[in-house]
Amino acid sequence: MITNVAKSFAAAKKKYDRGDDALGDALALGGTCLATLHTHATFRRFGLFAGPPQIEYWVAEDAGALSRPYRPDLFIQDPAEFAREADAFVGDMRRRTNGDPDRFDRVVYTTVTAFCLCYDVWKPKSRKTPGTFFEVLIGSAARVRFPRLAMTKHIPIKAIPVDDVVDEMVEMDPDADEETVAALQGDSVSTDLVLADPETDRGAVIPLKITTRERIVQPFAHQRILDSAYPGRFASFLACMSEVQRDDSSGTVKQICVPGTVALFQKHLASLNGLYYCDIPVRYARPDLGAVIDVKPLHRLFDDVEAHLDAQSAS
Repeated sequence: MITNVAKSFAAAKKKYDRGDDALGDALALGGTCLATLHTHATFRRFGLFAGPPQIEYWVAEDAGALSRPYRPDLFIQDPAEFAREADAFVGDMRRRTNGDPDRFDRVVYTTVTAFCLCYDVWKPKSRKTPGTFFEVLIGSAARVRFPRLAMTKHIPIKAIPVDDVVDEMVEMDPDADEETVAALQGDSVSTDLVLADPETDRGAVIPLKITTRERIVQPFAHQRILDSAYPGRFASFLACMSEVQRDDSSGTVKQICVPGTVALFQKHLASLNGLYYCDIPVRYARPDLGAVIDVKPLHRLFDDVEAHLDAQSAS
């Protein structure tokens, strides 16, 4: 079942990596995933979020294999409706606008989630592939929405005491994995997407994560290094899907959140310009965290990036 999905993903990524317009390919892959799920899997209700408010979550299932939980109110389950909304989404990007905010969130959520469900059910060991697809989709949309901006994944770093930043990061987050630490000790900051204005040399860094449960410290540490190397030139916008996890024993869904850690990094390591979600965790939507870092729906991402670069250009 996953063969056609994997082949289509490889083709879309190759096109994206070449710098070509891969937005239609990424969205078409979302449609392929939907069709595959409809043919070979079952969509069913799983349970409610384990805490107020009551949020319903479903799963995809085949031969006893269960997917991650997803929100049916954000997920466009009908392939024909998805195709129409995806076409409208492309039109919005070409007109340099987000269009309908609800459409933006639901198209992105459906495209990425359908891909994740397929891999959860039929190729669960490929844990990094869904995150890469999220990058391809948002990067492709950004390439259409911002044709004037340069796109990259790497920012070279001047001779600054990076080791001091790494030591401080590890002190604040002793559980930081070796790969994260190693990534910060090279000669560049490597992230998922950087949009740079060639006229001003200012940029927006967009880390893209399905969930932040792994390596939440990374975007903050990257921003700290960028602040030291290029004061005032770069701002970070962390874009995510959700923070949900099945609890099979209780038949409920948990949202795994670390608000204290996010607040600690935001206050004392580096400041991100915002944290964006399709499915905003309930705990992160509370005013106490909002007073420390802006937490917003994903459809605000491109407008905020544009506003940041426009402000930098005018200054």
